[in-house]
Amino acid sequence: LENPAWYTAYTPYQAEVSQGRMEMLLNFQTMVSDLTQMDIANCSLLDEGSSAAEAMNMSHAQNKSKRKKYFVADDCFKQTVACVQTRAKSMGVEVVVGDASKLTEDELKEYSGVLVQYPNRHGAVHDYSALG
Repeated sequence: LENPAWYTAYTPYQAEVSQGRMEMLLNFQTMVSDLTQMDIANCSLLDEGSSAAEAMNMSHAQNKSKRKKYFVADDCFKQTVACVQTRAKSMGVEVVVGDASKLTEDELKEYSGVLVQYPNRHGAVHDYSALG
């Protein structure tokens, strides 16, 4: 009975949903700050997929749109890959999904950016320093 959607016709407005999300983020920041004993903590207003798509957008803009390809590691969460692909379609950017560990230095020059997940969707931690 905690969720009124089950017993009323009331539908929350966008402003109420946003307010609830902001309150949740504030609570999360407070919890992280308490657990880590740090003075401050930060919490993003973007979800993972939107953040990844924004990263692609920024790297594409940084390259002045000269490179029309963006690489996404195949061990990223599927929903993140889908979000990047959706945003890329409207920008005219080709998204290449593959194994980031097999990228060569010459191949890296073809892409406006590379997206890897750390740790990946399997929980593995890889050394991506060679991509830098």
